[in-house]
Amino acid sequence: MMLDVECSAVFDHVTREHITEDLNTWPNTFRAGQFIPAVEYIRAARVRTLLMKEMEKVMDDVDLYVGGRDLGITNLTGHPTAVMPAGFRKRGGVEVPFSVTMTGRLYGETELLTVASAFEQATGHNKKQPPLDDFLAKTEQGENDDKDDKK
Repeated sequence: MMLDVECSAVFDHVTREHITEDLNTWPNTFRAGQFIPAVEYIRAARVRTLLMKEMEKVMDDVDLYVGGRDLGITNLTGHPTAVMPAGFRKRGGVEVPFSVTMTGRLYGETELLTVASAFEQATGHNKKQPPLDDFLAKTEQGENDDKDDKK
């Protein structure tokens, strides 16, 4: 909710000027964020402070961690996160890329990016591309229906 309100404030001109082209569903988010009461935002800010303190405790003993789907948390706490290619897996009979997430200490961008760079150099996943010709051919035939995503 806080992130929606903040992006609504940043892109207020987009809403006021009724700009929607090429923005997908973002204009709806910008409009909805304008209707969040200030009291709710302040309550959420208090919870955000508690979250930041908890994250600080976790990171006291950790330089960085790998994995997790917590971009919502790190967006609120300010912890740097790097997302990079980690390989390929089969989906719908086609190899598609997947990623790995690394999160570092607050203001620890240098250490995080050093490790992320070493990962990329060691694995070379960032240089590989999926076989798009096979994927596009199957998409045209209606074969890529994301069955494997539901597993």
